[in-house]
Amino acid sequence: MIEVVNFVINSLIFPGLLFASVVGLLYVGIDRKVTGHMQHRIGPPIWQEYLDMGKLLSKEDITPGAAQSLVFNTVPLIALGAIVAVMLFLPITSAQPALTSVADLIVIIYLLNIPAICVMLGGYSSGSPFGASGAARYVVQLFSYEFVFILAIIAVVARVESLSLGTVVGYQAQQGWLVLDWRLLPAVIAAIIGAQGKLLRVPFDIPEAESEIVHGALTEYSGPKLAIWRLAYDIETLVVAGLLAALFFGGPTAYVIGGTQIPGVVDFLIKTLVIVLFTTTLRNIMARLRIDQALKFYWSFAALLAIISLVLVLVVP
Repeated sequence: MIEVVNFVINSLIFPGLLFASVVGLLYVGIDRKVTGHMQHRIGPPIWQEYLDMGKLLSKEDITPGAAQSLVFNTVPLIALGAIVAVMLFLPITSAQPALTSVADLIVIIYLLNIPAICVMLGGYSSGSPFGASGAARYVVQLFSYEFVFILAIIAVVARVESLSLGTVVGYQAQQGWLVLDWRLLPAVIAAIIGAQGKLLRVPFDIPEAESEIVHGALTEYSGPKLAIWRLAYDIETLVVAGLLAALFFGGPTAYVIGGTQIPGVVDFLIKTLVIVLFTTTLRNIMARLRIDQALKFYWSFAALLAIISLVLVLVVP
């Protein structure tokens, strides 16, 4: 009974839905504010995402007449549930996450792909040519960035000799951050490139290019369903940053500064925010690629980096 109560609390409050929503919305708000300043604008306030979420939730819930309503209405909830589930496998307060297993990295990879599949299903089921076009682009890009991202994770697994994310964090506590291991430096770069594609950030925002296909696969979504999609995206921003922090930057670490104990969750928030700001900078200094350019970049450059890193880990002692 206690285990069930703990699972419910972890899922709904911390580190689940409530915590992930508050932090994810805040991070995207900061991202928008920084983007405004980098473009010589004032930008929206950092709490704008909360206001937008409240406004969307208050709107009328509309399902297009041409849509396949069951799929169209269900996939946003499935996507949100999957991305919140990943939060339970991330080390947030210590090396030990709320849920763990001997191969939780495999579970994380599967769960992170569910929102992408849901976006594609939502686009195809919307009955909109813009939605279908965005979904088609998403399918093409998914296989490219996901291959690179998984290869980078495999390089880390080969170095640590474990599929447990908690073990990866514990290893770094003893041996130092993996980002400082020269053999894994190409994998770090590849993982960041893969993360940009996973989050549909410039230059890899091709599936939702506003100037070409309105809002891609989500064009026909509005009101509460669009709010759920945006919440899932905002939480995914936090999740991907948290995964990168755990894989390469030591994960959450408790410190003592001036006799004051700094909890691991503070370290987690600092590291993830720095990673988000770095990806924000990247998306503001680059222009969108064409789909053929993105595929060529992923398969000829990013994948090569991850493979080089994997070979170095396996060959160089």
